[in-house]
Amino acid sequence: MMREYGIVDIGSNTIVLNVYEMKDGIPNQVFHVSKPVHLIDSVQNGSISDDGIQKACLALRIFDSELDKRRTPFRYAFVTEPARNISNQKEFLKALSCTGFIVEPLSGHQEAEYDFYGSRLTYPDIMQGTAFDVGGGSTELISFHDGDIIDAISIPLGCVRLSHLPLDTPDCRNALIKAKISFRSLNRCWPTLIGIGGTCRAAGLLTDELFHSGSFMKTDDLKQLYEKLKNQDITVIRAMNKLVDPARHGLLLPGIHMILEIADQFQASMIRISATGVREGYLLSHIDLLDR
Repeated sequence: MMREYGIVDIGSNTIVLNVYEMKDGIPNQVFHVSKPVHLIDSVQNGSISDDGIQKACLALRIFDSELDKRRTPFRYAFVTEPARNISNQKEFLKALSCTGFIVEPLSGHQEAEYDFYGSRLTYPDIMQGTAFDVGGGSTELISFHDGDIIDAISIPLGCVRLSHLPLDTPDCRNALIKAKISFRSLNRCWPTLIGIGGTCRAAGLLTDELFHSGSFMKTDDLKQLYEKLKNQDITVIRAMNKLVDPARHGLLLPGIHMILEIADQFQASMIRISATGVREGYLLSHIDLLDR
C-alpha cells in the first residue's frame, strides 16, 4: 500500500484537504474535500475575528479525523492570505496548532513560488512566460525563464475581496499596473498565459462547456462568458449550476474580471489552465520534511 500525504490549504475562500500518493516522484490526488468558510471576510481592522478562528479550527478538526480514518501518516497544513498582516497572527496560528496540524503561514512570495512549482507538473515543457492565480484574498503573478522563476509576487486582491467592490472596479487594473512598474519582468507581453487555481479552473469548465475549448481559454470566449454571466444568461446559469461548486457562484464574476484584466495587461489571447498548483507545489517542496 502506498503512503499517503495529506495537505490542508487554509485559504481566503475555502479550506481544502487533498490527499496524495506519490508515484515516480509525482503526486497523484486520491482524495479531496473542501469547506467554504470565507475567512478573508473575518479579517477586519487588521485582525481575524474569534468566529473566523473557530471556523478554521472546526474545519481542521474534521480533516484531522478524516485523515485518521484513512490512516494517512504524513500531514501538513499551510495558511495563505488570511494570516498575512494581521495583528493576532500568533493567536490564530496557536489556535490552529491545537487541531492536530502544524500550520505554516505562507508569504505572498512563497505562495506564488509554490503555485509555479505545482503548475510545472501540468506544463513541464513551457520554459518561459507568465503564470497567475486569482485566489480568494490575493492574486499571484509569476514570471519565469528557462524554467526558473524571475519574479513571484502577490497582490492582496482576490475574488472574495473583489466581491465587496463594484464589479468593474479599477482596483484590479491599477494594482496590476503598479506591479508591472515594480517588477520589470512583468512588462513582457505573452500571447498565452498559464492560469492556476480554482477560479481559473471554474472559468475553464464553463468556457469548455460553452465553446468546447478544452484545457485552453480564449480571452474572447472569456469575455463572452463574463457578459453572459453578468446578464444572467440562462444557458450559462445552468452550466454553472451543473459544473461549478456553489461556494464559487457569487465569486466567479469578480474572479473573471481579474483574469480579464490580467489578460489585457499582458495582451494575451489565450490562457492555458493548469490542473495543478499551490498544494502540489508545496508537497513537492516539503516531501523530505513530511517523510521524517
